Amino acid sequence: MRERKYTVRFTENEAEWLQEVALDGNVSGYIRDAVLRQSKSDRKLVNMHERLVDIDYEVRRVTDLLHDMNQKVAGKPTVPETTEPQEPDGIPDELMAMVLEILLLTRANSTRQDIRMAQGSVEYAGLPVWEGKKRT
Repeated sequence: MRERKYTVRFTENEAEWLQEVALDGNVSGYIRDAVLRQSKSDRKLVNMHERLVDIDYEVRRVTDLLHDMNQKVAGKPTVPETTEPQEPDGIPDELMAMVLEILLLTRANSTRQDIRMAQGSVEYAGLPVWEGKKRT
C-alpha cells in the first residue's frame, strides 16, 4: 500500500507544544495516533447513537404494548392502530418473549446471592419462584 504524505502547518507555539508532548520527539507519530484515536472514538459514538435509536424504538414498542395491556385489563376497548390481526386477550407472546429475554440476560449477569435475594422478594410477595431447569 502506497503511503500518502500530508503537510500540516502549525504556529510556532503549537509546534513547540507538540514537540513537548510528543513521545521521543516523534511529532508526526503523536499527531497520527491522536487523529486515528479520535476517529475510532467518533465511530464508537456513531455506533452508540445508532444503538440508542434502536433501543428508543424498542422502548416505545414495549410502552405501546403495556399501554394496550393496561387498557385490556381496565376493560376499556382498544382501537387497533394497524391492520394486523388482533391478539387474543391476555399478554401478547411478543411481550412475554421480551420479558423472558430480559429475565434470562439479567440472571446470566447476576451472582447466585443476588438471584436468591430476588427470589426471596418474590416469595415474600406470595408469588411462585421461577427456577430454570437444573442441569443433570
